[in-house]
Amino acid sequence: MKKRNILTIIIFLFCVATSMAQNAENGKTGILLVHYGTSNDNSRMQTIDRLNARVAETFTDCAVVEAYSAPSVIKMLAKRGVRKLSVSQAIDSLKTMGCSKLVVQSTMLLDGVMTEMLKKEVNRVKKDFRSVSAVRPLLYSVDDCRMMIEMINKSLLTDKSVDATKTQVVLVGHGSDSPANAMYSQIDYLLKAEGKPSWHVGTIEGFPTIDNVETQLAGVRNPNVLLVPLLYIAGNHQKDDIDGVWKQQLQAKGYHVEVFGKGLGEMKEIQEMIIGKIAAQVKDVDSGKANNATFHK
Repeated sequence: MKKRNILTIIIFLFCVATSMAQNAENGKTGILLVHYGTSNDNSRMQTIDRLNARVAETFTDCAVVEAYSAPSVIKMLAKRGVRKLSVSQAIDSLKTMGCSKLVVQSTMLLDGVMTEMLKKEVNRVKKDFRSVSAVRPLLYSVDDCRMMIEMINKSLLTDKSVDATKTQVVLVGHGSDSPANAMYSQIDYLLKAEGKPSWHVGTIEGFPTIDNVETQLAGVRNPNVLLVPLLYIAGNHQKDDIDGVWKQQLQAKGYHVEVFGKGLGEMKEIQEMIIGKIAAQVKDVDSGKANNATFHK
């Protein structure tokens, strides 16, 4: 009888251990959405909050948590009583929720300082998850540039307030002092090489400058210019720089200038592109294909 009881206990413990292992194997997937962040409440609602909501609605079986990568924005919002998590805090939150698989998706455009910080943070915690998948920034490869151009073009075509076919389209990015700034010149070259000679690229704080854009515009007869923010969140840069400095300077040179009043994050097409990237990652971590913190396309 005693041997039978011992055997029963051993079998019971084995079943419990097996069940626990299966639960860990089939554990919950956490989706971490990383944004630079913004202190502009309206822009945040139209971009970050909207994407967060769409991701949560799409991936109902996953835990979805956002993080801001800019400490200055987190501190600024905290003074107004708005709490935003840092990347490390958001990852801790997903671990607390019992997530054993992690999908990391950022809305940052370039592979600069903030994406390096994100890589370090993900690599630091990858041992805490059974499977981790993270993607590169939205603009990393030539294919990324092609897709971004296609999405912007679709958004312009569906907006009845503009006619991009009868104007010079100028994409206005932020600019950077890192090597990643070369991506803007690549996009400009790609536009010209693949049949969009009336599309140009300039930056607010990098190269090409507004003067470089003016040089390109000087060679065309069409005086109509449409400024389109090449910014995930347009916010204050659109109001102060694009609607302000850029529009005024070009108008002073005789151009008829309009501003497309949407950042990339407000475009439905861009949101769907990001959701598609997340879906591919969720599939990878659920199938076990993603078992480290390699950054994917």
